[in-house]
Amino acid sequence: MRNLSHTFGRFVVYNLLWLFPLTSCQNTQEYDVLLKDFKLHSPNDAVSSNEGSNFWIAVQDGKIAEIIDITQQTILPKGKTELSLDGQHLYPGFIDAHGHLFGYAEMLTMVNLVGAQSKEECLERIEKFIELHPNNEWIIGRGWDQNDWPVKEFPTSEDLASFGGVKIYLTRIDGHAAWVNQTVLDAFNITNETAIDGGAIIEGVLVDNAEQLVELPEHSSRFWRNALLQAQDSLVKYGLTAMTDAGLSAKKILILDSLQNEGQFGLVVNAMISNTEEDLSYFESHGPILKDLLRVKSVKAYLDGALGSRGALLRAPYHDLPEHYGLPLLAPSDLDLLRDRCLQNDWQLCVHAIGDSAHHVLLESFNELDREKDLRFRVEHAQIMTPEDSAYYTHPNIVASVQPTHATSDMYWAEERLGHHRIGHAYSYKRILNASGLLALGTDFPIEHIDPLNTFFAAVDRTDKQHWPEGGFNADQKLSPKEALEGMTFGAAYSAFGEEQYGSIKIGQRANFTVLNQDLFNSSERHRESCKVVKTILSGKVAFEAK
Repeated sequence: MRNLSHTFGRFVVYNLLWLFPLTSCQNTQEYDVLLKDFKLHSPNDAVSSNEGSNFWIAVQDGKIAEIIDITQQTILPKGKTELSLDGQHLYPGFIDAHGHLFGYAEMLTMVNLVGAQSKEECLERIEKFIELHPNNEWIIGRGWDQNDWPVKEFPTSEDLASFGGVKIYLTRIDGHAAWVNQTVLDAFNITNETAIDGGAIIEGVLVDNAEQLVELPEHSSRFWRNALLQAQDSLVKYGLTAMTDAGLSAKKILILDSLQNEGQFGLVVNAMISNTEEDLSYFESHGPILKDLLRVKSVKAYLDGALGSRGALLRAPYHDLPEHYGLPLLAPSDLDLLRDRCLQNDWQLCVHAIGDSAHHVLLESFNELDREKDLRFRVEHAQIMTPEDSAYYTHPNIVASVQPTHATSDMYWAEERLGHHRIGHAYSYKRILNASGLLALGTDFPIEHIDPLNTFFAAVDRTDKQHWPEGGFNADQKLSPKEALEGMTFGAAYSAFGEEQYGSIKIGQRANFTVLNQDLFNSSERHRESCKVVKTILSGKVAFEAK
């Protein structure tokens, strides 16, 4: 079990069960905000047995100043603002441990192909978008997934031939392939024979590193500022109070920093630096960013692609494509060089690894890390794992950042890729948790829907919204409600070195809360179809309120 002095033991010591205020004070204390009339819920066992409606929370300067057991107090404080939550259920603010804020913001302005049930439906959506934007030189979209189509084959550039005169670039749902038209292929001199390490070109579909052959038009700072504010409205609507962005350029990080400095963007963001020489050199020269709302001291790299586009690197060939093993995006020697560069700069390294081969290579590299220093290097996704590799997660500096909705999205076709003998080794989050004692949970939005409640139900039930399959997909890997909520709060904060500032209900922490209409711990009271966010509170202020 990992040796973490500031993890669950310390969380228990400081948790609200032991933080009853002194009753000797005779003067009525007044705070900025006083939260009242709610049912308190915490993922921690020591608090769960004492949950209920006996608590108030006082907020001063955006932080939790006092947690009051009103059954033990004779003199109760006042608030300049007193907010009644009408008996609803209050949790630590939900956190997404792995998302793409700029990708989500951009997607709000492009062709949305998510959920299209056929290639023909994709073409219809493209046609409608062009009708609404007749002057666009580029038509950019995202979200197609051939695994959802009746014929589960990649589309081609020829399928887009009817849209003449514009450049079309459509990213697959997982971000690891792009469907382009002949106009784009001609503009960038791309053919099926074009050589690219770590990529492939298949009749107008650019897989993994082949996407880099196309230079997309850059958005202005003004565009990003407006798009980010629009995205923020969506995040708080779904109860999110903090997130990790899994890979940003220095330019985008600075745009976000300016919005936060102006007080316009109120969510906490842990931003990973993209693994490009330009971006790494910038932060080597300028140093990290460590502010209340923004942490920039991590690096994001990719070892392989995605399972859906057959880019995930496997130890044995794909079951549905013999002799194909996937695409290596970073050589083991280059991974070790990047690891050592991060260590020299005191950066946290976070690496995308989906296939069992990439996963094994990454775990072997991370296993060489010092066990005494507090490094917290992250494995992003960890979807397919040879069972014996779970032992690597006993290393105190290997943290798994996983997305439960990947399991419930992929379960319809994953066995076709892996075969019956490997499917039981996939999305094995419980096995990782048993070894490590900690998980960080997220969605990978916009690849998956942004809603963290989807994360919770996918982790706990392992079914889709229609409750299929009965009993759950790979049901032995289900998480308990407590484990899922810990991963969505404390675990996600810990993976971003933020557990002292947010992610728990503790005096001194940022007053971030997600208020729901249901008790997620109680199986008889939670109902997926009707579970809703009632309020999202950022630094003690209501950022979203359901009508």
